Amino acid sequence: MSHFFKGVCPGPWGSGQEMNVKTWTIADLIDLEYFLSRDEEQDDSSAAKRDRRIYLLAVEPRISSEETSAGDFRRRAVRIWLEERRKLYRKQHGRDAALPGEVFFEARSLVAVIIGIIGLFTGAGAAFSLLVYTGEEPVNVSVYLGILVFLQILGLLMMVRFVFLKTSLSAVRRYSLVYALMSRLLERMAVRLARSALAPVSGGKKTEARELSGAIRSMYGVYGHVLFWPVFSLVQLFGVLFNAGAIGATLIRVMTADLAFGWQSTLQMSSQSVHTLVRVLAAPWSWLLGEYAYPSLAQIEGSRIVLKEGIASLSTASLVSWWPFLVAAVVFYGLLPRMVLLGVSLAGKRRSLARLNFMHASCERLMMRMQSPTVSTQGLPGSPGLSETQQAEAKVEFEPFPLKHTDAAILVPEDIYRHCDRADLERHLKSLLGWGIAYLFPIAGEMTEDRSSIDAAVQTHSANGGAAVLIQEAWQPPIIEIIRVIRELRSRGGKEMRIAVLLIGKPGADTIFTAVKPEDREIWSKVLANLGDPYLRVVAVGEQ
Repeated sequence: MSHFFKGVCPGPWGSGQEMNVKTWTIADLIDLEYFLSRDEEQDDSSAAKRDRRIYLLAVEPRISSEETSAGDFRRRAVRIWLEERRKLYRKQHGRDAALPGEVFFEARSLVAVIIGIIGLFTGAGAAFSLLVYTGEEPVNVSVYLGILVFLQILGLLMMVRFVFLKTSLSAVRRYSLVYALMSRLLERMAVRLARSALAPVSGGKKTEARELSGAIRSMYGVYGHVLFWPVFSLVQLFGVLFNAGAIGATLIRVMTADLAFGWQSTLQMSSQSVHTLVRVLAAPWSWLLGEYAYPSLAQIEGSRIVLKEGIASLSTASLVSWWPFLVAAVVFYGLLPRMVLLGVSLAGKRRSLARLNFMHASCERLMMRMQSPTVSTQGLPGSPGLSETQQAEAKVEFEPFPLKHTDAAILVPEDIYRHCDRADLERHLKSLLGWGIAYLFPIAGEMTEDRSSIDAAVQTHSANGGAAVLIQEAWQPPIIEIIRVIRELRSRGGKEMRIAVLLIGKPGADTIFTAVKPEDREIWSKVLANLGDPYLRVVAVGEQ
C-alpha cells in the first residue's frame, strides 16, 4: 500500500534526492512531533549527545550562521535534524519501516479517494433523481435549481463566517459539523493505518500506536492553523466531484433521453419575474453562450406548468430551452467556486507552513540540546546515519550558534524571594533555557494577590521574544493555585507566549538552587502535562 501511494501521489520521500531544508510538509510535522515525543521518554544525556552530533556534523556545515536570520536558522536546523532522525530510524528498523508522517500521508490519500468517489456518485445520483421524466409531467426547474444551485450558494455564503474566525482546526471543529466529522475521520484513519504499519516494527506493541495517536492529536495545539487546510481541501474536493457528477449526469440524461423542463411555484410569480431572475443568474456566462445562456421571456411563458391543464399546450422548443441554463448554473455556482476554494486551500497550506516558527516547548528543548557546547575536547565518535565525509570534516571544538536572546520575567514565591541570588538564577536560566532576566516579581500563590505581578510579567512579553518563568519548590506538590497562576499567565500572555516552570530542590544553607529529585520532577511534569500547553516547559535544577 505504501508503494502504491508513493506511485500515484508524490510524497515527501518519492524523489530520492536530498530534501529541501527550507520547506515543510504536514508529513514532516507529524514525524517531527513523533520523534520529539519519543525523546521525552529517552535519557536526556543520550539525546543531548545524539542531537549535538547532528548539529555539529549535519546542521552547522549546511547553514551559515552569519548569513541566516535566527528564525530562518531555527526552521532549517530543525528540518535537517528531522532528516537525520529519519535516517537513524530507518537504519535501526529497516528501509521499509513506516514512519508516522508517511502513514498519515497514505491515510489522507485514501480518504481523498473515498471522498472523491462518494462526491462523484452523490452528485450524479442527485441529478439523476431530479431528472426523472415519465412523459406526463416535465422536470421541475425550480427543484433542480433549489437543490443543485441555491443550496450550494447558501453553503458558500455560510463559509464566509470562517473569514471572521481564525483558520484553525480547533475553531472549525467547534463551529462546523462537517469539518468536525471530516477531521475526526482523518485522524482515526491515520491512527488505524499507523497501528497496522508499526506492528511489524514494534513487534505488535500497542504502546507505539498509542504514542502515535497522542502525537497526532497533540499537534492541534501547535499546528491547528496548518491542519485546518487538509480538512478544508477534502471538503472542497467533495464539492468539486459532487458538481462534476451532477453536470455529467445532467448531460448524459439530456443526450440519451427526450427531456422536457418546466417551472411552477406556489408563489405568485409572473413570467417576467422569472425571466429577470434567470437573466441575473446567467450574467456570468451570458457573454459566452449568447442566446442559449438562458430562456427568453417567450420560452419561459411557454414552459410554465399548470397542473390542471397538463403539458399538451406547452411548446416543445420552450420545454427543452432550459437545460443549457441549468448546466451552466451548476458549473458557475457549484463547480468553479469549489475549484477556486480548492486552490485557496493549497495556497493557504503553503502559507501557513511557511509561517511556522517552531518556538513551542519541544523545539525549544531540541535547540538547547543541539546548541549546548560539549564538554569533551576529544574527537567526536562516529555518528550513525551521518555520512563519513561529514564525520571526517568535524572539528574538535565548536562554538554553538547563539540562541535567540530572550529576557524573561521571573515570578518567585515570596518566602524564597529574598534568598534568590540574581547571578545564580541567571546562570541556571541560561544553562536550562537559554534565557536571561528582565524583571523579578514576588508572588504569594493566591490569584487575588498575584494579579498585579502577573500583569507586570505579561507586559514584558512581546512579539520579539519575551517569556515568563515561574520558580517552584519541586518537593512541594503542585497545588491548584499554582495551576491557576499558569493558566492566568497563558490567558493574558496569549497562546504562544513562552512560559517555563523552574523547579528547585529544598533550599540549602548557601543557595536555594539545589538539585531536584527525579521523582519530584516526574510528578510536576505529569500534572502540568495535563494542561495540554505546547508552549509550557518544565525544567529542574540539576538537569543536564
